[in-house]
Amino acid sequence: MKKRLMTILLSSVLAVSMLAGCAAAGAGTAEAPAAEAGEAAAEASGEEVLAADQTIQIPWTATNFYSFDNNANYSEQEIQLQSMVLEGLVRPGVDENGNDVLRPAGAESWDISDDGTVYTFHLREYYWSDGVQVTAQNFVDSWKRIGDPRNAFDFASFIGDIVGGTELYTMDAEEATDADIEAAMDALAVEALDDTTLQVTLKSAAPQFMSMISTTYMDPVRLDVIEAAGDMYDTDPSTHVWCGPFVVSEFIKDNQVVLTKNESFWDAENVKLTEVTLINIEEVSTQNTMFQNNELAALQPSGDYVAPYRDGTIAGDYTTVNGYFPNVTYFYFNRQGNSTSGLMESQKIRLALSLACNREEFTKVIFDRNNPAYGFVPYGVMGGSLNFRDDVAEPLKPVFDEYALDTEKLQALFKEGMEELGDTRDLSEVTLTYLCTGDSVIKKQQQDYWKNVWETTFGITVNVDVKGDSSLFREARNAGEYDIGQAGWNGDYNDPIAFLEMWSSHGTSIRYSGWTQELAAVFDEITADLATTTDDKAREEIFAAAEKWVVLDEVAAIPYMYTDTIICISNKVKGIECPFVGPRLDFSRAYVIE
Repeated sequence: MKKRLMTILLSSVLAVSMLAGCAAAGAGTAEAPAAEAGEAAAEASGEEVLAADQTIQIPWTATNFYSFDNNANYSEQEIQLQSMVLEGLVRPGVDENGNDVLRPAGAESWDISDDGTVYTFHLREYYWSDGVQVTAQNFVDSWKRIGDPRNAFDFASFIGDIVGGTELYTMDAEEATDADIEAAMDALAVEALDDTTLQVTLKSAAPQFMSMISTTYMDPVRLDVIEAAGDMYDTDPSTHVWCGPFVVSEFIKDNQVVLTKNESFWDAENVKLTEVTLINIEEVSTQNTMFQNNELAALQPSGDYVAPYRDGTIAGDYTTVNGYFPNVTYFYFNRQGNSTSGLMESQKIRLALSLACNREEFTKVIFDRNNPAYGFVPYGVMGGSLNFRDDVAEPLKPVFDEYALDTEKLQALFKEGMEELGDTRDLSEVTLTYLCTGDSVIKKQQQDYWKNVWETTFGITVNVDVKGDSSLFREARNAGEYDIGQAGWNGDYNDPIAFLEMWSSHGTSIRYSGWTQELAAVFDEITADLATTTDDKAREEIFAAAEKWVVLDEVAAIPYMYTDTIICISNKVKGIECPFVGPRLDFSRAYVIE
């Protein structure tokens, strides 16, 4: 057995896509042999021969799957599943040259007005799994539904670029009447001109718009199906209809979901897999054994298996894809004036806490992977044609280097912040509350690491408040019972604003991260010109200023790690792609060879 190892230098967004393209070599070019004689000839010539059994299994964290409602989704596991059973307007993928692309999917073509504000999508003729045609109105209904403030969907802001979008999703659902909300939904500039023509009008040109609509949140819905399902729509796949390459044929909660080929899919002839099982396997050792035994088509190694797979010391017939992933892990602060220490309003204290973080050591000691973060926009993110991190240096790095983890300088900065707040206590009298979740070994290691860093550096006490579940965490966070909270953010589309916009007046930080409208208004001012700017370089300069404000000038957050990607794909399975954004694995056109 042989193993192919593909490793990249962390230099551009194309790198991870290029490797994904290599791992998927042959996708779209291999054809199923028609006869045994043809198969024999193919074998003799070294060409690929399709296996008789076109079924695969892929590890999947079932406990992180909450809903079959694509408008309500937010977890990686939900996106992975929905991307295979639904077909939106476009589908993210990787071309033969290794570039990330948005392929025509539900829309076979589209037109964009000269000023970049009017998009007209021409839908292909394709159908839901019950035989009903997918129409432009299904997209209108989906986008109005995700923006309806009564639903409180996490990604309602995805309609923010559309005329009337911000006005709709930022409405106070408790104060607004149903009539007011319905009027705002009617004003959303999304229109079905006919069954196969969807027209969308933006407030101003938005280069990121096409990437945003490639997300599963923006896929079509059937309101009649939703109404008929009632409360079961979230959890019972039998109440659903599908329009993607696969349909859900079996679901065992917290265990697995079985997908079978959708024979009525518009491109069914190029869907070779007949069945895909997304299976929950808790033990990483079991995952490794199953992958080595060819029982799994792909593996995302974790724990002690990361380094051996990354470095190529585990033998096997597989390809390793190693590159960037659009994720930043960070701390945020309680800025609502009720933090447990009363110290979080000091920029100097927030900066001192950030500069005390030894990001290099953390990523090495705790994970032996990933990349230290001195900015908020990860490596690989593109702003139009420009690679953001190639052009914009991480703003925290020069200041971090200046302080060089010098305990005396960091304590002095912390004390200056206390004095400006009129706090004369000794550092030994200060207690900060660090709010988090997770009781696994790796979570405990992280919590202990940061507690030790801050206590050792400043001589303070850090109370690690670990909540047992997400509801208890939200309750404490919403009550302001913390100083520092821990979070991570995945960019759902490929643009720097996908990371920075959370600090705006319509971003998620106001709802989830102790942020305030007053602070968000400052961010809005910094980024105001984005509404009228389409030039890539000018947009990049605005993003650079916004990022600097978030991590250095205001210190809204402490970014400390960019997540990387390590995925192993069996050489027996061809055509799997690893887009930079979207599902971790797109196996919609994958196939198994002998």
